[in-house]
Amino acid sequence: MKALQLMKYDALNIADGELGLGLEFFEKIKGNGKIPLVSANLYKNNQPLGQLFVIKQFPGFKVGVVGIVSPYYFSREFLAKEGLEIKAPETALNEILPQVKSQANLVVLLSHMGKPQTSELVKKVPGIDVAIIGHDLGNLSPPQKIDNTILVQSCMQGKFLGILDLALANNGSITSYDGNIIAITEETPSDPEVLKVIREFEKKKNLNPSPPLPQ
Repeated sequence: MKALQLMKYDALNIADGELGLGLEFFEKIKGNGKIPLVSANLYKNNQPLGQLFVIKQFPGFKVGVVGIVSPYYFSREFLAKEGLEIKAPETALNEILPQVKSQANLVVLLSHMGKPQTSELVKKVPGIDVAIIGHDLGNLSPPQKIDNTILVQSCMQGKFLGILDLALANNGSITSYDGNIIAITEETPSDPEVLKVIREFEKKKNLNPSPPLPQ
């Protein structure tokens, strides 16, 4: 989370990875972070687990950011143990998109559903301008357009940096777009501030090693 703050992310989507160590651990890192954590379909006790959406103000236009996760990435046992509920993505988006579109010129969906599910979702739910796909191993370069939604995907584990350039009209609508991905290699220079955070983490990890696995 410290490194992500240094990278100045506008929002992060809550998915199975963030909850992999349980809800208690997630709440700890959530409380320490300054980055908005969004989710349109994760709930606990009828309350959203993160922010339903984020509105970002830019000179001359606003962008709404919405997050969604596939229900298939969680077991029933985990959901019952943590007391979590996952709304169907299509239902959740149809509920909140009118609110988002009333406040924003563009809508960006952070979709932790993989490419096939995301492709089907944007066909069913109009009003999404850009969908950034997570969870899948593949990548999309150049971007793909389905109906009026631009789909982008830049692989997992930070191996690529995805770039999407949008040209906007005066009303904020997209007139053209271009995108590509840049490989992150061993020759890519490290950011000194992020590198410092990584070394601090490794030092703490070495002082408190994980217990050995049972034989």
